[in-house]
Amino acid sequence: MSRHGRLSEAGPAARLSSPSRRNPDPAPPVLEPGPVRTCVGCRATGLRSALLRVVLSDVGAGETALVVDERRRMPGRGAWLHPDQRCLELAVRRRAFGRALRHTGPLGTEVVERAVTRLAAQVQPQHSTTVPEPTPVPTVDREAGWKPMATR
Repeated sequence: MSRHGRLSEAGPAARLSSPSRRNPDPAPPVLEPGPVRTCVGCRATGLRSALLRVVLSDVGAGETALVVDERRRMPGRGAWLHPDQRCLELAVRRRAFGRALRHTGPLGTEVVERAVTRLAAQVQPQHSTTVPEPTPVPTVDREAGWKPMATR
């Protein structure tokens, strides 16, 4: 029997194609419903409800300052940030707020720092860079009198 004969006998399920440019693998399903945004600090994605929105606000005399948009409704471009001190430090070090908000010049981050420290005390971080410990697998204890279920 030839190779083609065996494949035709196996049915259409035997001819599974590998991913290619024409037929890429479908995108993995999104487990969390809702809008997803990218943190300017750690560059990880998260739910919109879990991130802070930071916008530029006109202070007066042509000056602008960073303001935390608590209700996420202020007009203009917004930068999203996890309420985590590490993400804020990364964003400041990379000067990510200026790039995300398309603003040249120095930006004061005092207001954002206060909001992050206040919210970090209330909410635990939504993302983690550490690997969670595996859950222990229960073992069979035959000496204690436990018997597995019989299958029929």
